Amino acid sequence: MRISRKTSLLFLILTISLAAFLYFLKLDQLPNSLSDDEATVGYNALSILNTGKDEYGKTLPLAFRLFRAYTPPLFIYLAAPLIGLFGLSAVTLRAISAVFTLFGILIVFEFIRSLDLFKSRLTAPLAAFIFSICPWVFYYARIGYEVTAGYITFAAGALFLWYGVRRKKLSFFGLFLLSISTYIAHTERFLVPVFLLTVFVSFRTKNLIPGLVFLALTQLPNLYLLTTKAFWVKGEVFGDFNPARITGEFVNQYLTYLSPKALFGLSPDINLQHTAPAISLFYSWLIIPFFIGLYRLYLKARTPGGRYLLLMLLTAPFPGALSGHYISVQRVLPLIIPLIFVLALGFDYLVLKIRPAFFWPVFCLLTLLSLTLLWRSYFIFFPKERSAYWSYGYEQLAEIIRENPEISYVIDTARAETGYSGLLFYLVYPPAEFQKQFPPEVANNYYSDPRVDKSYAFGNIKLRGVSWEKDPLIDQVLVGDPLTISDGQAREHFLSRVFEIKDPNGRPILIGYQTNPARKRFDNLRKAGYL
Repeated sequence: MRISRKTSLLFLILTISLAAFLYFLKLDQLPNSLSDDEATVGYNALSILNTGKDEYGKTLPLAFRLFRAYTPPLFIYLAAPLIGLFGLSAVTLRAISAVFTLFGILIVFEFIRSLDLFKSRLTAPLAAFIFSICPWVFYYARIGYEVTAGYITFAAGALFLWYGVRRKKLSFFGLFLLSISTYIAHTERFLVPVFLLTVFVSFRTKNLIPGLVFLALTQLPNLYLLTTKAFWVKGEVFGDFNPARITGEFVNQYLTYLSPKALFGLSPDINLQHTAPAISLFYSWLIIPFFIGLYRLYLKARTPGGRYLLLMLLTAPFPGALSGHYISVQRVLPLIIPLIFVLALGFDYLVLKIRPAFFWPVFCLLTLLSLTLLWRSYFIFFPKERSAYWSYGYEQLAEIIRENPEISYVIDTARAETGYSGLLFYLVYPPAEFQKQFPPEVANNYYSDPRVDKSYAFGNIKLRGVSWEKDPLIDQVLVGDPLTISDGQAREHFLSRVFEIKDPNGRPILIGYQTNPARKRFDNLRKAGYL
């Protein structure tokens, strides 16, 4: 099956157009709320823009402390000027990931053309198309934090590095992009050294020493952070390098990330914020070109392009497998592109062996079915089934608070320690004012002590646990989920329900109760025997 260069480019343009439509469609509404990760990234970007400091008052940090963990800084620094241009919104943050993914389509197209593994000119645009509509790719093209930008930048670095490797010399621009990716997301911090080590061992290249010196210079900030908790701490994810845990879990997790069941069946990720409902990471029918592609890769493993693809494929799961505890598809996003290349090897074989009169009707039918499943999963099921995992309700709560500045609110944080970030975001609370509650020691010990008080106070809001001894005696509104305040507690403390925020399924998720201090004091006196 032969196509002209112009037809190939036209196919690519149509793919990018379709992808742009899918990635930006209802981007302000779906996901139908900001996750706490998106909110804190956006608010810290606003804080950097307005004050040059993060939410804790640290000037231009090398790693941002978010929720008692640390995140590489570059995505936040990139978001800051965009927020200045377009305002603080979900679209501004999520559009960054969408644009990066559109560049990812170009990277896949060019990578396929340069690897010297494929015979058909159709394979490059076909692989770019499969990448663009892949559920895994689509989902992370619409989120507003750093992981998508990280894996796309890594892929761009790997592409330019390949340009040099096939000429037996290092590409300094490729090294630069790979180094930059380590300042975007955690996964690349651990993947880049492993990937480069395997490339240096597998390929003989000129100017290795100058390349290593250049790489070391670009990594000076990370080398400094390497001596602090800021490099290692990401909750419990990357900090626990216990040999017993590694030997017990590494192989199992590594193989899980590469298993056809995990890729083409139900996702093994138990964090429902990481996936869309009722759809696999890759469409199930792609398992056919996947197995064909694996066999073709085995046959081509001795070629330079085959070896390079193998290195990308086999190193990508390392950060996720090292993290232990549970599977997280978010930690292995760099695995997507080498898997697309394996699929491309399968399609390259199929388009040469199957007549166009049969191939195209079947491919178009399967593509239509795939897009239908994607639409059903994301635009129909997702808003109702996953809203609880995207901190739904805080935008509505922020609007209530904004409309009632004279009322004091106590918001229970027993099951929502990170909910403050959404309120800061939606209220666009002045960062300089929020920073005032943190003593100088927080900024002074910024990289060595991730512990921060779980209670926050700003404007007319206090976020902490409810004190049943004191709070009913103060004129204020107590806010919590349905488990915070039972009907019996409301009657006991003379609380009146003043608002109720429901999720898309009509279930209450946040309830506000007005206190009645006069009646509560009277009742206390009566119980004490003074009346």
